[in-house]
Amino acid sequence: MLKQISVDTVKQAADLAYEAVADRQRFLAGMRNIDLGEQTSERGSRNPTDLDALSILSSDASGALSQLNRMLEDLTPEQRMELRAVMFVGRGDFAGNQWDRALDEAGRAPDATHYTDIAERIDLHRDLMKGLYELDLLKKKDGQ
Repeated sequence: MLKQISVDTVKQAADLAYEAVADRQRFLAGMRNIDLGEQTSERGSRNPTDLDALSILSSDASGALSQLNRMLEDLTPEQRMELRAVMFVGRGDFAGNQWDRALDEAGRAPDATHYTDIAERIDLHRDLMKGLYELDLLKKKDGQ
């Protein structure tokens, strides 16, 4: 199923995203009243803000986010497309048995060969791990 990127690389991206979210939580815990300015609403979402993304962190504020960005930057465009397709499956856009459709959609994204939309996702860890599970790429632990 995955031809360009390994399961371990997807898991590494998920782990870095998890650590970046923890850095984000620590960053936000130190904030009190901030002015977010005018926020545009995304279609079908609750009132999103810049605080709903990892992009509020600077590279200095999160070593994990910096590592995630470097890792995604080093991936080939084809690897990024597969990673994005795993993310699509994990967030429920496609079922596990619709890999070809997910991959096709990942290639049609406006910035399909870039990575900024992936790196900014607050739910990236969950989406990648769930995607691997839905694609039956995670081995079950013994006794389960």
